Amino acid sequence: MLEMIIDKLPTLERLEAVVAALEVKHGEASARVEALARKAGQAMEHDLNAEALALNSERKPPKPTEGVLREQLAGATRDLEVLTRRLALARSDRARHISEHHERILGLLEEAHASQGEAVSAAANEALVALLAYHAAEDEARNLRRLHPPAALENMSAPESHVTVWGNHTTQNLTGGPQRGSLEGTLRYLISLGAPTVISETEVGAVEDGEDAA
Repeated sequence: MLEMIIDKLPTLERLEAVVAALEVKHGEASARVEALARKAGQAMEHDLNAEALALNSERKPPKPTEGVLREQLAGATRDLEVLTRRLALARSDRARHISEHHERILGLLEEAHASQGEAVSAAANEALVALLAYHAAEDEARNLRRLHPPAALENMSAPESHVTVWGNHTTQNLTGGPQRGSLEGTLRYLISLGAPTVISETEVGAVEDGEDAA
C-alpha cells in the first residue's frame, strides 16, 4: 500500500510491515488448522476401524491416535483466533494512522504523481523526436523511389505471382500498424503530462521541414 511514498512515512511503513508479517502468520496458522483437522478426521476413522477389527479378533484395541491430534488442533485453533484478533488490531492501527495523516499522505501522493508525470513526459518526448525522424526517413525513401525509380531490368523469366499494394507505401498500410497521426497524438498527450517544456522547436522543425519538403 502506498509503495511510491512509503519510504517518506516511517511510522506507516512500520505499521505496514506489522500487518504484512501478521498476514503471513495468519495464513500459515490457517493452513495448520486445516491440516490438523483433516488428520484428526482421518485418525478417528483409523481408530474406529482398528478398534472394530481388534474386538472382532478378541484382541485388545490399540491406543487411539485421534486424541493427540485433537489436542494439537485445539491449540492451533486458539493460536489462529489470537492471530485473527492481532491482525484486526494492526489493520485498525494502520487505518487510524492514515486517517490522522490524510493531508500529508495525499500531498506526497500528489508530488509522486507529478514526478511520474515528468518521467513519462520526458520518455515520450524522446520517443516523439525519434518517431518523427523515423517517419521523415520513410517519406524521403518513398520520394526517392517516386522521383528516381531504379532502372528496369529486362526480365527473361516466366512471370511470377505477386501482390500489388495501391496508394502510398507506408508502415501503416503495409503492416497494418497504427496510423502515424494516432502514434504522434498519443505521444504528444503523454508529453503533456509533464511540464510545459516539450520537444524543442529546433528538433521538431528540422524533422517537419523534411516532411514538408517531401
